[in-house]
Amino acid sequence: MDVKSIKEVLSWRGELGRGLYIVVGLALFLIKWNLDRLLSGYFFSVSWMPYRYLIPGMEGLDEALDGRRDLLMTLAVTALPFVYLGVLFTVKRLRSIGAPLFLVGLFFIPFINLLFFVVLSVLPPRQTENEVDHPPHWLERTLPRDRWASFFLSAWAAVLVGLPILAIGINYLQSYGWGVFVGIPFMLGLIATLLHAVHQRRTFWECISVAVSACALFGACVFFLAMEGIICLIMASVIAVPLSCLGALAGFGIQSSHHASRVPPVLLLSCLLLMGFEKMENPKPVPYSVTSMVEVDAPPEVVWSHVVSFSELPPVEDWIFKTGLAYPLRAEIEGEGVGAVRHCVFSTGAFVEPITIWNEPRHLRFDVTAMPEPMQEWTFYSDVHPPHLEGYFQTTQGEFVLERLPGGRTRLHGTTWYHNDLWPASYWKVWSDHLIHRIHLRVLRHVKQEAEADATAPSSRHRR
Repeated sequence: MDVKSIKEVLSWRGELGRGLYIVVGLALFLIKWNLDRLLSGYFFSVSWMPYRYLIPGMEGLDEALDGRRDLLMTLAVTALPFVYLGVLFTVKRLRSIGAPLFLVGLFFIPFINLLFFVVLSVLPPRQTENEVDHPPHWLERTLPRDRWASFFLSAWAAVLVGLPILAIGINYLQSYGWGVFVGIPFMLGLIATLLHAVHQRRTFWECISVAVSACALFGACVFFLAMEGIICLIMASVIAVPLSCLGALAGFGIQSSHHASRVPPVLLLSCLLLMGFEKMENPKPVPYSVTSMVEVDAPPEVVWSHVVSFSELPPVEDWIFKTGLAYPLRAEIEGEGVGAVRHCVFSTGAFVEPITIWNEPRHLRFDVTAMPEPMQEWTFYSDVHPPHLEGYFQTTQGEFVLERLPGGRTRLHGTTWYHNDLWPASYWKVWSDHLIHRIHLRVLRHVKQEAEADATAPSSRHRR
């Protein structure tokens, strides 16, 4: 390649063919990864693996950095030329297939940018005015020209592509990761839109409608096939529907009759490969902690006894626990001091909690060596038991801290440590933190009520 050719490739003008786009993209990735690997390993003694690009925000990075933000700054600075070139080549490739340039925004969305790279790598250049554009004969015969018939058949076709990927991902790869919660919804929207546009271009809202319909049908199939309960589907839909619309946006931009037959099989294969790579690297689950607090009109000496073990809690009034989510019933303890075993009984079973810190009446901490299922799925089947109910959400530790306040009062802190093996972890953290906080409040308010009642009893006043 001479100087003139290099200048043309690096110019913002013009187009980029499929072959050169693939070669340049892979070359940039390899150069970037090896540069990051050498910088982080030689100067910072940190192992930098490819899955850090695939699974952003994963656990282990902060521990590896050990507070050294200079590494992040170094990697951010070295990434700037690669971001520039990536955007440049993506813009030229979009121009080559006749797609709107605003789709370059997909370059910055984790996981989706990898799928979009694959899509841009297989799409042919746009047709010239003298060329006649016909869909493949089998596709032209299969998909009806009637608007509504095409709409529903396209939505169902996308669902039939997505269901095997989901089944393989959760049952064989045992991965609830970016592929399941990000890749599949985006793929549903994109495939449904492209199939619906086989015979004619569709409007933006037609593309959005068929994508959302495919997402809804997919959720219904997952429910009726007893793969998930309705509560988990509702939580997943908050992220799945917008991602399906994002797939529809991409489909709206690149819709063309002969594109549709090329994209679905390539997307299916690439999504499975990425999910397999994600499982093969097996990143550590993300640890989090949640702390809740109440103030009690009783001294720590009185509160302590109700923290170590507490009586049967009243029936649940919080609506969220009536959906099948596990909630605490009572706490029992065998022994006293470090080594004693506490059992916190929930609606789905008991937590086994050996005591590790017993500092009466200020600090109680315990490990969690066994825990029940976090929920009972809402379904009309007798039993739905998706794999994510076992091991993907794991409580590891808990503690109560009693802070003495003036006037014989106590500030009671309750903390739970847990790790989450669902990705994107930052999204599922929103749900888990909220639910754990509601569990905390159910226990802390009960302890507060019991301790205050005990503190106002005549015998308690005499002891004080």
